[in-house]
Amino acid sequence: MSQENVEVVKRGFAAWAEGLDFETAVADFVHEEVVVRRQPPLPDSGIATGPEGLLEVIAEWLEDFDDFEMSGVEYIDAGDEVVVTVSQRARGAASGVPVTGTYWFVFEVAAGKVTRLDMYASREQALEAVGLAADPGEERAR
Repeated sequence: MSQENVEVVKRGFAAWAEGLDFETAVADFVHEEVVVRRQPPLPDSGIATGPEGLLEVIAEWLEDFDDFEMSGVEYIDAGDEVVVTVSQRARGAASGVPVTGTYWFVFEVAAGKVTRLDMYASREQALEAVGLAADPGEERAR
């Protein structure tokens, strides 16, 4: 089942890349009781629930950017959970300055739908959250 969970998450990122509208993507990939948590030290850390909460989190994440791109770079199978290294590129809406970032998302998947999304600022946090240890040398090499 865990490889199927990875495939669900990959399809979600592919839909994002293809420009599928958020409402359709949420209906296709997200459980109606989804929980979304932005973990400290991310800005605006907190919890949102339901598809509406997820859409609000996405809108808040994007509101200060133009030309926003987000892609899954690495997918780690952690059973019912999938850890994704996420690369983001955008341009500041007010400044026009290019902005890049790397984040780690943990998706919990059940019956083919995302039931939880946790967003982390570090790989170590994300791996620890799913019970995997980060390779200390790997984090320093980044």
